[in-house]
Amino acid sequence: MFWGKAKKIEELVLRHLGQVDVALDAFHKAIVAYVVEKDVKRAKALALETHKAEGAADDIRREVEVELLGGALLASSRRDILELIEHVDRLANSGEATLDSLLLERIEFPDAVVEYIDRIVRETIEIIGHVDEAIRLLFRNPDAAIEHTKEIEIGEGRVDQLERETLKTVFMMETDLARKIQLRDFVHLLVEISDRAEDLSDRIDVMVAERRF
Repeated sequence: MFWGKAKKIEELVLRHLGQVDVALDAFHKAIVAYVVEKDVKRAKALALETHKAEGAADDIRREVEVELLGGALLASSRRDILELIEHVDRLANSGEATLDSLLLERIEFPDAVVEYIDRIVRETIEIIGHVDEAIRLLFRNPDAAIEHTKEIEIGEGRVDQLERETLKTVFMMETDLARKIQLRDFVHLLVEISDRAEDLSDRIDVMVAERRF
């Protein structure tokens, strides 16, 4: 095992990851409900599910911290685990913040932008799938985790390209500047999840490299 015999820590980390997955799955459905299906009521219900799952993930994160403070691992491994769950936590936080902004501002999306938003979210969820695999492999077969961190970086590049195309479309629209800025800010929030996933993949790469020497 990647961190020796700390089975309980591994189980808690994967439980935390599972709750973040639940939050991001609800986030994905909420975005589709609001942007594509124009179903604000359903989007609000799914945003609440996102919030609850993020709260449950926070509870598990605190369990991990209690175990680590109790001396479950060596100091260097404690640091790795804390950084790992912090990066994973940021994914759910980003999804929650994006939905909060969407529902608070009641953003209206022109047809020309809807498809881009849908594609960005689908790419983002694919990236999260590679995050899951990378973290699971980290405990059992660290070298294999690297294949998934590469996919995360490739996916993040695709999201970046979609972001540029979306913003180009937005600023070519015949509408007022305030609306363009509102759409731009939302897109920046939306792609932050993939940015944070790439940060996590970089951290996993470092953790694997450190244990090769």
